[in-house]
Amino acid sequence: MSRIILFLTLTLTTLLVGAETAKDYVLGAGDMVRITVYGSPDLSTEARIAANGSITFPLLGEMRIGGMSSRDAEKNIATRLESEGFVSQPQVSLVVLQFQSQLVSVLGDVAKPGRYPLDRPTSLSDVLAMAGGPTLNGSDAVTVLSMRDGKTEKKEYDLRELFDRGQAAHNPKISGEDIIYVHAREVSVLGQVNRPGKYSAVSGVRNLGDFLSMAGGVAPSGGDTIIVTLLRDGKVDKREIDIDQLFRSGDTAANIELRSGDMIYVPRAPNFYIYGEVQRPGVFRLERNMTVAHALSVGGGLTVRGTERGLRIKRKGEDGKVHMIEPESSDIVLPDDVLYVRESLY
Repeated sequence: MSRIILFLTLTLTTLLVGAETAKDYVLGAGDMVRITVYGSPDLSTEARIAANGSITFPLLGEMRIGGMSSRDAEKNIATRLESEGFVSQPQVSLVVLQFQSQLVSVLGDVAKPGRYPLDRPTSLSDVLAMAGGPTLNGSDAVTVLSMRDGKTEKKEYDLRELFDRGQAAHNPKISGEDIIYVHAREVSVLGQVNRPGKYSAVSGVRNLGDFLSMAGGVAPSGGDTIIVTLLRDGKVDKREIDIDQLFRSGDTAANIELRSGDMIYVPRAPNFYIYGEVQRPGVFRLERNMTVAHALSVGGGLTVRGTERGLRIKRKGEDGKVHMIEPESSDIVLPDDVLYVRESLY
């Protein structure tokens, strides 16, 4: 529904531009024009503007109108007709029959990609309306490539900023030979998920939980937090979301809306190690707030030769050195702790 509203808004914006603004169109090579002089039908002519910006006009011969607006070209022809004594107070009308000098390319996820003529001062929203607006898979991110003073400029725009907040800075004027690219709504879902990859939005898919579901959910090896990287106005906003908070009923603060270029990363859960006199020594996933007693049970409990009095934890401290700790059963196990159960001596 939002895409339909966007398209209708774009179309309405284009239709509201008056025909008079076409008089501000800057003529260029390839444009086909019709010039009429009121009361002098023999002076009416149709001509295509040559590469050097000139046309041939009756009585006046070759004259340059390329680079002029339609309005200025009318005034120029009228001035010459009168100053050279051909017509007294001439009324000249110039109409562009074919707009060929200023074409803009619209690519990406739009309904009708292609090249479109600019017949008047035109904004980004106008051109997108001509191309039918973004598709359902199209994102709010738009890239505009422009040639300015012999150099290529690349600028990113966010349609949501334009239509939600009415910010004119996100609706720039478009010139001939500009390239507009509407990005697909692609969000990268990486790390410990069952189907990592890039996912495009379909109907109803916009939030963090939606994209996680498309990626098959968090894998058993995934941790308890999700790192979300958001791209907003050229800035990176990195957030750490607690999985329990994300899926807690009624909690919408964590289920943030994502846009094209955003990334979801599920880190691997931390591990702990347990060796010695336990039933299943090895490497295990560290659960949140896991106690020493819980860790021992994950290892299958003590063997008949094991003793809790002989339990030690090797833990790397902030100084980078490994320290030996004699823990209580209620102590919390930390990532990369090594639990060792010694054999009872009696």
